Amino acid sequence: MSSSILDHPHPASLTPFLHCSSPSLQSLLHHSDYLPIRTYSRIPKPFSGEDGYFANTLATPLTIPHVLTLRRRPHLLSALPAAPPVWPAPTGSPTPVHTPDLILLLDLATPGVSGHPSTAHGGVIATAMDEAMSYAVALYAPETGPRLEGEEEDVPPTPRGMLYTAQLDIRYKSPVVAPGYLIVQAKVLARVGRKFWVRAQAFQPEDGKAHMRLTTDAMAFWVQTAPSL
Repeated sequence: MSSSILDHPHPASLTPFLHCSSPSLQSLLHHSDYLPIRTYSRIPKPFSGEDGYFANTLATPLTIPHVLTLRRRPHLLSALPAAPPVWPAPTGSPTPVHTPDLILLLDLATPGVSGHPSTAHGGVIATAMDEAMSYAVALYAPETGPRLEGEEEDVPPTPRGMLYTAQLDIRYKSPVVAPGYLIVQAKVLARVGRKFWVRAQAFQPEDGKAHMRLTTDAMAFWVQTAPSL
């Protein structure tokens, strides 16, 4: 059995979100195509300091108290094209991300994530998009990295190996309300060797409505470096 945290369901991660009244969010929580897994970057790693921003700074009652990662079941992942996709024009209308590989749900609190009043800071949104994309790429580059030296035994091996964001292009479409939920959907579009192209979109549930409002659209280029680098 794989030792990757990406392959082990973690139903307890659903608990903080089960009380949400949004029909669209509830449908994601119970979608049969997705499994809840632990969010590796939310596990504190005090010895190395890795993921300190997401596991500590943004993991307080006034910032992002709860995060849930839903991954697409392994047998449903698509075969990746071996040619780079077309980079969307800055003024173009966003195309939907169908059947995302990974969904990241965030419980945004206030005032810790606020830029403008009751509005999440764009940097926090960019962080959420980057986190979701990293796990989507890891699903297609499953080489589990080593256990971090000096960390406790309950810190699993890293699932992301030597993956790095080389370019991240974000288009903010509408404000993200805080407090509130943010849903980031990420999908890997292509892979050429150690290079990956990824799309992500962020949404917020609308009270009493079945649909969600698009807040952010992003495209990224990721690289997986060789172990010797």
